Amino acid sequence: MKTAGMCAAAALLGLAATAQAAMTGTEIVQKSRDLYQGVDQRSTVTLELINSDGSTRKIVTKRLWKDFKGDQGYAAKTVFFTLFPPDSKGVGFLIWDTSDPKQQDKLWLYLPSLKQVRKVSVRDQDDAFMGSDLTFADMGQRLLEEDAHTLVGDETLDGKGYFIVESVPVSESIYGKKRLWISKDDHTTLKIEYYDRKNELLKVQDITWIRDGNMRVYKQLDVKNVQTNHRTIYTITDLETGVGLGDRDFSDRGLTRGYRE
Repeated sequence: MKTAGMCAAAALLGLAATAQAAMTGTEIVQKSRDLYQGVDQRSTVTLELINSDGSTRKIVTKRLWKDFKGDQGYAAKTVFFTLFPPDSKGVGFLIWDTSDPKQQDKLWLYLPSLKQVRKVSVRDQDDAFMGSDLTFADMGQRLLEEDAHTLVGDETLDGKGYFIVESVPVSESIYGKKRLWISKDDHTTLKIEYYDRKNELLKVQDITWIRDGNMRVYKQLDVKNVQTNHRTIYTITDLETGVGLGDRDFSDRGLTRGYRE
């Protein structure tokens, strides 16, 4: 009986491995996007900007995020309120990620010194987000069908297996392609390589995760621009989930009101 049980377990493992091997690049990327991140989140995000000469600058923000699950045509909405440095306090960014292929993501910038909300145009979305190595476009998420996803290999790192998927844009993009290392175990993304429109490596992003039950949330993004030697470390702390955020928290009025405890 023990031998039979062991054989059955081995067979099940074999079937699981076969199913994984049969997955397409698109299916793998979809699984990486299906990770449960909670209904909503409130957290502190610290950006450490590191210049090629080693000098640094720190920006601290409060981040609110909510999963809209396609309601109103949006997948998710995010808002950032700058807390530090003092001369940037109150600057806000609002991002609506579309779930409609016919629509584009919407981004707004609030400058308290001007008391004005400005919509970020599509042509400006490749600008640096708060001077970091992440762009405004990076702060949202492209629709799955906006890229062609191809499984190009796999790799074992620190004893864990990863799919390597190449994503090439089929609609307008600031990148020539991206290459993603996605866990075979829990489908978290370990690393992303970004290539410019000449298909030369532009930047590398390493990701660490907060794992809490079935929930997966970014803990830290470490992004290095290999062409300029500039680096950004994006760290999430004080994470709260299920805090009851509503539509008004992700409106232009909410942006001008600023962050309130």
